[in-house]
Amino acid sequence: MNKNKELAINTLILTIGKICTQFISFLLLPLYTTFLSPNEFGIFDLLNTYVALLVPLFNWQFDNGMFRFMINYRNNKDIIKSFFSTVFIVNMGQVVLYLIFYILVQDFLTLDFKLYLALDVSINIILNTLLQFPRGMGDNSTYAFGSFVSATSIVILNVLFIVYFKLGILGMFLSTIIGKILTCIYLIIRMRLMEYFSFRKFKKNVFKEVLKYSLPLVPNQLCWWVIDASDRTIISIFIGIAANGIYSVANKFSGLFVTFYNIFHLSWTESVSLHIKDEDSQEYITGVINSSLSFFASVCFGIIVILPFVFNIFVNENYKASYNQIPILLVAVLFQVIVGLYSVIYTAYKKSVEIMKTSIYSAIINIVTNLIMIKFIGLYAASFSTLIAYMTMAIYRYFHVRKYINIRIEKKLFLLISIMGTVSILSYYLRILIIHIIAFLIIVILAAIINQKLLNNLLVTLKHFFKNIKKRNCK
Repeated sequence: MNKNKELAINTLILTIGKICTQFISFLLLPLYTTFLSPNEFGIFDLLNTYVALLVPLFNWQFDNGMFRFMINYRNNKDIIKSFFSTVFIVNMGQVVLYLIFYILVQDFLTLDFKLYLALDVSINIILNTLLQFPRGMGDNSTYAFGSFVSATSIVILNVLFIVYFKLGILGMFLSTIIGKILTCIYLIIRMRLMEYFSFRKFKKNVFKEVLKYSLPLVPNQLCWWVIDASDRTIISIFIGIAANGIYSVANKFSGLFVTFYNIFHLSWTESVSLHIKDEDSQEYITGVINSSLSFFASVCFGIIVILPFVFNIFVNENYKASYNQIPILLVAVLFQVIVGLYSVIYTAYKKSVEIMKTSIYSAIINIVTNLIMIKFIGLYAASFSTLIAYMTMAIYRYFHVRKYINIRIEKKLFLLISIMGTVSILSYYLRILIIHIIAFLIIVILAAIINQKLLNNLLVTLKHFFKNIKKRNCK
């Protein structure tokens, strides 16, 4: 199968499974901001921030290591059994180790709902491995539907617990735990995982191989945590929990945007890992990176010019202060996309140490910048430090990755994206209706120009699709 077609099909499968539920979750933002106070929303977001910190510390990124090695052994069931059994047995030990740690430190925790930390981290250690197994087997549809089960059940239970049973923030915690348990059950049944698991299949050499690859990803993941989430802790300490609730709502918009990329990133990682040694790999990777940057930049700046028209629909009056943070965070996430586009090259060459090093630099920049600025510019410090950290990492990786493969961003594309960014951000903060309308039209035109090739391919695909439907109807 053609590499571009293969990438498109995998991305489409993952998109169907994930984006629908993420979009539904986003549409529930008015519900959350109506039924939960900024303080409650801030607590929920802060605890999830700590979950994101604790999971990589205790699962050692073994799920990612299993996925990367399974790609090379998809046709060998015996080796797959060894990888899954070894990683899953280690996961059970990791859960026990974490629960011992939690028991020892729980008396020092003053957080409400701290039991959520014990339950959610333990479930995530298991769930992450179960989700990566179908990906490693090349079964992206099961992975996508598993994500669909998780997100849909959490959304439905949120509505039930928050609106009907009036459980407030407790309802959000219960929904998250139950939804993830249901997903584990689905994956175990769907993939017949008991056929792949045996204590006798635990292999020391497999453990060492996965450990060697995965461990450098732990500090890398922690660095992403520093960049993505340490802001919440700093905000809560220096400004307050309610301010963290405001910041969390602002992040919902950039979170929706990055969801689009994360779906693509899953199939992009697999595609580059499979084809990195092909003769035309440099041409293929360069082409996809430039096309992807065109598309995601258009989405980013498209969201910015649309938001002034719809912000008050999605966000309650109590959270209106989040308006000014959103464009900064969206541009930060655009740089995160660029970082992700390059990171798959490190993954393909199994250079996990390089991934770790480049992330550490940005994490240090983020936390230092945030601490320096927060007393002077308040909540803006968190947004700008995130932007600076991602931008620094993107620039660094752009040049560093050339040690392995020479990738260049087209100059014309860079210029047009810069114009789009300037127009969309200036119009956003001016808050003048006519300027919003003009900016929207400019972004649409420029987006059509830089995505011309993508649009042409889409039109050809749709033409063939409807032509085939017509032939079937004639028969």
